Amino acid sequence: MKRTIEPRPVTPEEVAIVRWLLDNAPVCDVAAYRDQKLEELRVVEICDCGCVSAFFESDNRGVKMLADATAEYPDGQRAGLVLFGKDGRVTWLEVHDWEPGSSRRMPAIENLSAG
Repeated sequence: MKRTIEPRPVTPEEVAIVRWLLDNAPVCDVAAYRDQKLEELRVVEICDCGCVSAFFESDNRGVKMLADATAEYPDGQRAGLVLFGKDGRVTWLEVHDWEPGSSRRMPAIENLSAG
């Protein structure tokens, strides 16, 4: 389940990850999504499970997967990242831990690998 929050600006770390995903791990044509000013994204919802997934829009019906990557943290824990969007707008950055409740942290760019 997701929870609506007081909208907040996207962090520089989140922008870097979204940009990296679009540049390095696309699963479809993401050309239309590169035009979006990522620094202007606002996080409007978060996941209730405690993960660090960020929803940039409340209505995520009709979204498509844009990119998919894996993160391996320096301590050996792993997570998956999936970027979703629709109509040229990035709508959701999902970060899911592979060991339930393990990391609950945003990976650094150097922790990411495509696919």
